[in-house]
Amino acid sequence: MRKFFLLLAPILASSLEMQPWFGDCLEFHFLGSYAYSYFDRVDRGVPQLRETFKSNVIDFDLDFSPTPEWSVDTELQIADTTKQNFNFRSLAAQARYLWLDDIIGDRVSLATGASIRFTNTDSLRDVSCPSHANFDFELNFAFGKEFDISECWAWRFWGYGAVGQANRGSPWVRGILALEANYDDRHKFGVLADGANGYGRHTTVFIDDFDGYAKIRYKAIDVGVRYGYRLGVYGTLRFSYMRRVLAKSYPEQVNAFIFSYLLPFSL
Repeated sequence: MRKFFLLLAPILASSLEMQPWFGDCLEFHFLGSYAYSYFDRVDRGVPQLRETFKSNVIDFDLDFSPTPEWSVDTELQIADTTKQNFNFRSLAAQARYLWLDDIIGDRVSLATGASIRFTNTDSLRDVSCPSHANFDFELNFAFGKEFDISECWAWRFWGYGAVGQANRGSPWVRGILALEANYDDRHKFGVLADGANGYGRHTTVFIDDFDGYAKIRYKAIDVGVRYGYRLGVYGTLRFSYMRRVLAKSYPEQVNAFIFSYLLPFSL
């Protein structure tokens, strides 16, 4: 039960697992989320948007830990935006290995992994889609530390970093820093910062002729808050709000509202 809340980490770019703590061995975790976001401008976008761009993204993720050290998960995204009607956006898979676990006595938790994401061509033409090309590959790591009161953690911090390369274009890096608090093992509060940096050659974003971020030199930083409430054996509900505070060659001043539900189960 201690790890019941560890899978709730949907960020705008992906809801593949990021935190350095895995679920219970041989237990599945289903995470469904809905994200609504909007923005009025793309930095260095040509031609500039003439109306507010709105995005609705539904995300499904299924995570499984076959052993205490290994975790695998898959993700499906569906999107309905100003650019495209309700449509399949992307499919991803990930495998991670837990090298250190502070829950069993190590100083910190440390995990590394790799992921692959396929994004359909129609979605790549959508400037709100963060994918770089049809196939995005990433190597990632995560670290964190919990501080306990009795049998429950009281607060913790964690970080995540990834380096990626698509089937074309230039590489990118992204990362997350988060601080979370736990009250009565029922209420969870968190603040986080999410950043990404692409190393493409182009700085102009041609909105009407867009083809992914693989060749664009972009920067973005989002900050946000979130609250989760545990419904006992019926799962966990959570709400997150993210705000983009820095954007270069990227959608700017994005507001995102994310609702998610986690259900652990065993066969």
